[in-house]
Amino acid sequence: MKLFIKINSIALVLACIFASCDLLNELQSSSSKLTFRTTIHQKDTVLFTGTAIKSYNDSTHEVIFVDSMTIPNVFPFHKLTCYLGTDSLFTAAMTSDVMSSIVNDLVLNHNLYNGKYYFEDGYPAWIDILGATTLRAQNKLKRADAWAKFIAQLKLEGRYK
Repeated sequence: MKLFIKINSIALVLACIFASCDLLNELQSSSSKLTFRTTIHQKDTVLFTGTAIKSYNDSTHEVIFVDSMTIPNVFPFHKLTCYLGTDSLFTAAMTSDVMSSIVNDLVLNHNLYNGKYYFEDGYPAWIDILGATTLRAQNKLKRADAWAKFIAQLKLEGRYK
């Protein structure tokens, strides 16, 4: 009887250890140091975390979200700031293909034709005005280090294509 209790106790302890390792791995893969915030009524508010991003494709600049409702819920806020921990990396304006304004800095654009989202260096992406093109290049250079940190974190979290 004592041997039976000892074997069951050891089996139970081992099961708990393996289960906690699986849980820890799951928590690590489902967590992110990236947060996207905005200011609501003069208060810094988290809109979503990096876990909302399923993947980012650097060649197309497409951002794929885990939940298709993530962005429609935050689109009315017009701007979002990306943080890595407490370090502010960059701010992106929210744009869509129906806007008639020009933005010469980072945007998260909603392409209404295909329904996808893209980080772009400005809006509209096709603009070819000398002053705007130069300004966009300068702004991209200013945020190059922060963008590199963002990409490195996406790679670390397995969200980079």
